[in-house]
Amino acid sequence: MAKKKKADKIGRKKQNTWMWIAGTAAVVVLILFVSGKIPTGKSEVKKNSFTVQGGETRPILDPSQFTGMTRSAYAAAKAYPQVLDQVYCYCYCDDPPFNHKSLKSCFAETHGAG
Repeated sequence: MAKKKKADKIGRKKQNTWMWIAGTAAVVVLILFVSGKIPTGKSEVKKNSFTVQGGETRPILDPSQFTGMTRSAYAAAKAYPQVLDQVYCYCYCDDPPFNHKSLKSCFAETHGAG
């Protein structure tokens, strides 16, 4: 019984960590947007070796599917999809098998939750 409690505690801790990361990412994006650090024109912004091309047409997933900070991150993404479509995603999801166009692509599927 003690092993199960320990496993549950570790699982919750891991889930909370990912929710914290997603929430923090959403807050950072909003701060950059408000401060004017994110260009709002047609996207072709060079970031490191990856070019943000934007053009993600899929909608952001419904935040009600998630809980905690992950829900907040998806709500922020839903509020500012045009901003996320101009932001580079640092998890290298532009590579196969994901082939994402921008950070908005992550929130158009459950990839943004992790």
